[in-house]
Amino acid sequence: MADASSGLRSGEKPKKQAVVLIHGIGEQRPMSTLWKLVQTVWMNDPRPDGKPRAVYSEPDEMSGIFELRRLSTNENVHGKRTDFFEYYWAHLMHGNSFGHVVGWMARLAMRPRAQVPPGLVKAWRVLQAPLLAAVLLMVLLALSAANAILAQYLTASFISMVTFVTLLWITVLVAEKLFLTPVLGDAARYLSREASDIQRRQDIRAKGLALLDELHACGKYDRIIIVGHSLGGVIGYDLITHMWGRANRRMDRPGPIQDALKDAEEAAAALLADPDNENVRARWRLAQRLVFDALRDAPVGEERPLWLISDFVTLGAPLAHAQTLLAETLEEFTQSLERREHATNPPQFETFEGDVKRFTYCRQYGYADDPQTGPRAPHNAAVFSAVRWTNIFFPAQGILRGDLVGGPAAPVFGPGVEDVPARAPKVGGWTPHLQYFHTEAEATPWGDPAWMDHRAALRQGLAIEDDEVCWPVARRPGSHRTT
Repeated sequence: MADASSGLRSGEKPKKQAVVLIHGIGEQRPMSTLWKLVQTVWMNDPRPDGKPRAVYSEPDEMSGIFELRRLSTNENVHGKRTDFFEYYWAHLMHGNSFGHVVGWMARLAMRPRAQVPPGLVKAWRVLQAPLLAAVLLMVLLALSAANAILAQYLTASFISMVTFVTLLWITVLVAEKLFLTPVLGDAARYLSREASDIQRRQDIRAKGLALLDELHACGKYDRIIIVGHSLGGVIGYDLITHMWGRANRRMDRPGPIQDALKDAEEAAAALLADPDNENVRARWRLAQRLVFDALRDAPVGEERPLWLISDFVTLGAPLAHAQTLLAETLEEFTQSLERREHATNPPQFETFEGDVKRFTYCRQYGYADDPQTGPRAPHNAAVFSAVRWTNIFFPAQGILRGDLVGGPAAPVFGPGVEDVPARAPKVGGWTPHLQYFHTEAEATPWGDPAWMDHRAALRQGLAIEDDEVCWPVARRPGSHRTT
């Protein structure tokens, strides 16, 4: 007998859904951002049935960090409870220096204009300004010093230049201690391809994968949602793509998985052919849910579930500028997509004999190049066949209005990314990069009225109240999909 309110069979213990927040750059305080997320998507969102929402702060047994807590909710309107976790990585990014920041910014600023995507030109110009100013100051200082040497006394111009440069250097040192190294140092090292930074990136990814592995294996959850703010969006992207690359080979199960993958390939081909058609986009997003359902529902006996991550939500993530941040040239980034070194949405197709395009392959020996033989597994960069990606950003206007760090990701990673422009919560929209978790909005938030409220966009992206994904298909009494 089933409980119609929760979709559970009588006497069966319900599983929960987990939300994993990955914080952004800077010396973040543990739990401060997570509480804002919970307030926005849970506490400040009234239930339709009028019942109160509750949050319980409990020990976090997954992360291994005593500073962190697990925030557990009471049941939503569909009888589903949610646990919120924070993947805290700031303590792993130690040893940042001013040299890391300056070197990284200089490499970006000195990139040829032809290697800078149109959406990043403004930020590129901003990076060039201090370099040009520094060169100009050095020239002026050298000229004033030469003049003083020829005059054989300290000229007024030389004294003025030395005083100005000294005060400017003191200002830079103060900014370095308060902002540049503590904040930008994380991005400079995580996004750098220098050999000295590989270990920091390795540690952060390894700890994040260990957390996701534990959430999959513990048996308490049947859905996981990843939320990444700023650099946390890049880290989240790395985690789910690396995790998929270790799990996809187990997905060549006959039955519903094969049907769902075939439908997803057809939907992906239709989306690539007509990316602006809303009906086609809706078909693709439904296909992603069906693949996720098939993977989650697949019987695995005593093994761990095949896959539990359903949604990836990014907020102000620099993935919009991945062509510049994740590769040395635009051509290198394009090649990385073609080689499946970065995951696209929809997944990159491979062309088989007869011009057949598929993102699945047969793992039986000798049949990998046959596009018709099955059962088939999705390739190691096809994570977005099962995971919806919602990318929320405050559109940038000029340098200081809107969020220059974030931006639309679909032009870079494919039309399957759901880009959501949002209104900044404060009047003017000045530098709102840290306002994605702002729980209140002023009476006249900044932005086009057609853009979503940032809180509504976040709730829509997480979809923790969506009964179509809260429960496995077999546990949804009265809930039927239509295509």
